[in-house]
Amino acid sequence: MKKSILFLIFTSNIYAALAQNYTETDFKFLHALAGTWKMETSRGAIFEAWQVQNDHTLQGKSYKLNNGDTLVLETVLLFLEGNKIVYQPTVTNQNNGQPVRFQLISAIDKRYVFENKEHDYPQRVIYHLVSNNAVHARIEGTKNGKQRGSYFNYNRWP
Repeated sequence: MKKSILFLIFTSNIYAALAQNYTETDFKFLHALAGTWKMETSRGAIFEAWQVQNDHTLQGKSYKLNNGDTLVLETVLLFLEGNKIVYQPTVTNQNNGQPVRFQLISAIDKRYVFENKEHDYPQRVIYHLVSNNAVHARIEGTKNGKQRGSYFNYNRWP
């Protein structure tokens, strides 16, 4: 009996996450990403720049500067598709140059969790809009049988 109740709770939580319906109003909260963000690393600065294309699409790119040249690391489309919000990166030299779709599964306290359980790594991309001047991003999942993750803490730039 206990196992049946736990199973029902577990499956209903999964169904609720998958059945989440988002609207254009929900998507507009993500417009806070618009602008340029900078993160200092031991290998130099990494930038993330976002532009609002329209009420239901943001376009982003991650890049670094190398001797005055811009080296694009990935491009991203973030969009409302029907009642789903999709984070779709295309990473340089990965996935045969094809975009990978991550669907928003949770949006609580300005923390947005996108997931694609079928992707090799990462399976989750998380954006936390900490303030008007700080965004914390994280990728996480299983790689080679081990749980892994990386943080990207950006500040608005300039």
